[in-house]
Amino acid sequence: MGVQYSARTGDERLKIIYTRGNRTETLASIATLRKILGRFVRHRVFYEVSSRNKRGHEFFSTKNTFVVGSIEIVNRDYLTITIFDAHNSSHSIEILNPSALRIYDETMGKGFAVSFSSESPGDVESRCYLRDEGSDGEGLAAHGELGRLSLPQLFDYVEEITHRRRLAGPRVEPPSATL
Repeated sequence: MGVQYSARTGDERLKIIYTRGNRTETLASIATLRKILGRFVRHRVFYEVSSRNKRGHEFFSTKNTFVVGSIEIVNRDYLTITIFDAHNSSHSIEILNPSALRIYDETMGKGFAVSFSSESPGDVESRCYLRDEGSDGEGLAAHGELGRLSLPQLFDYVEEITHRRRLAGPRVEPPSATL
């Protein structure tokens, strides 16, 4: 899925609006943007992409969740931000030439969120909202049952394995076949 924002002149730069402290800055560097968006990598993210006119009439809105695999930021003729789905290579969000980035981090426990917005002629505003829903959790699933064990159960498991190895004696390697 690609989302295209309207083109602006090259002289305009992305504004960063911090909701905590209600302050606005101009993006200093791509590295700053990478650091801000890097908080989403390997996290489940809720997103909403929408477009509406200034009177509030919505043209479209789409919502979904996915795990962010990586984020690519390129600034050639205009700023391009591509957010890739970790589990579906055909799914990504592409944000082209946004005019503002609003950072929502004032509420503890609610998760980190940002929204990119852009206005185009005709009083149309496009927005891409991203909210961190927590870490992927795949690390535990990848370990199978071990990821679900409590600490005392894990110690019992390790003790059982160690005991079995002591009873089995030294490990004997199978003979190698030679031709």
